[in-house]
Amino acid sequence: MDHDGDKGDDRPGHLRAAFMGRALKAVIAIIAIGAAAASIPYWGSADFPVMSLIIYVAGMVFVAMPLCMYHELLLKVHEERVAHARLLQAG
Repeated sequence: MDHDGDKGDDRPGHLRAAFMGRALKAVIAIIAIGAAAASIPYWGSADFPVMSLIIYVAGMVFVAMPLCMYHELLLKVHEERVAHARLLQAG
């Protein structure tokens, strides 16, 4: 799996998992930036930025967490396909 010429490598699965990993990181960054932007009006006051907390928690729970679970599923499927292909080559 670490070698580009490995015949047991599941290239489409690897590319899909890598893309989802990058998308997950981008979504987390966008959520964090949105939460920080929502807190800007509260920087000069003693009030707690509740909207910022709501944006961050809702974004992480309802958007980032499902993407993370899907990314883990893609990684698991990819590893199983590579392991199965290597068993077929060895056997």
